[in-house]
Amino acid sequence: MNTELSLSATEQTLNGIFIPPCPATLTELMREIKHPEANLEKIADLISRDAGMLAPLLKLANSPFVGLRTKVSSVFHAASILGLKNIMNLVHNIALRQSLGGEGQSFDKFWERSSIAASVAERMAARFPTMSREEAYLAALFHDCGIPVLMQKFPDYRKIVMAEGAKGIPLCQTEDSHFSTNHAVVGSMLTRSWALPARVCSAIRFHHDATIFGSTGVHAGDDVRDLIGLIHMAECVTDEHLHVRDKEWDRHGGDVLAHFELSEQEFSELRSDMLAFLNGE
Repeated sequence: MNTELSLSATEQTLNGIFIPPCPATLTELMREIKHPEANLEKIADLISRDAGMLAPLLKLANSPFVGLRTKVSSVFHAASILGLKNIMNLVHNIALRQSLGGEGQSFDKFWERSSIAASVAERMAARFPTMSREEAYLAALFHDCGIPVLMQKFPDYRKIVMAEGAKGIPLCQTEDSHFSTNHAVVGSMLTRSWALPARVCSAIRFHHDATIFGSTGVHAGDDVRDLIGLIHMAECVTDEHLHVRDKEWDRHGGDVLAHFELSEQEFSELRSDMLAFLNGE
């Protein structure tokens, strides 16, 4: 996989690939939440005014993966329980789904996996004192967001990726070979245009980089490596929950555990805890 592309090559490669702009409601909410006098009532009011955002947010807030003990019936109620940062994570989730819906294509399973991984990553981040739970959620939610963008641009994307994947060829290698870019590059462009935290954008850009945890991994500091490691651990748990084999864990698992100084037994216990959470135990 090509780790870096020159600016001119990147512009040529991505010519014609539509990167959806950050939705107006999300832009306004991000501006408001940074305001020194931001409050729950105003944030809830902004969300409630967007009919396309309100119903999906309440549905997501009441989903088992959020883990609320009582059902919420209003955005203000949800925000008062979850807090502003968690509400913003749910808004990002909905905005991403709506922006990358795709005409005539169903991404239900893709969004289910991304949402589960985000919830797991957020919960896992609590085990590591230096990590932001909010950034962990965003990194796991957006890490593969370049895939639906590429699927909408290239009609034969799914067919090619599945055929090459059956041969054991890594996803980004297939994308680079057939489409002259990959979902990590596209995903990092989308997250930058949506003004996500710089660490999150870098984690998405390099989460498939085989050198990222080695001495040659010069593109990221420990904070970005933390997010990348968490993405891989969350994917491992999510795919086990969905009864899918996680080939990425086979490639990166050893490096991830070494980075976090976790033994196989410690990760097994952490994975069991996360699976119990997903199963409502």
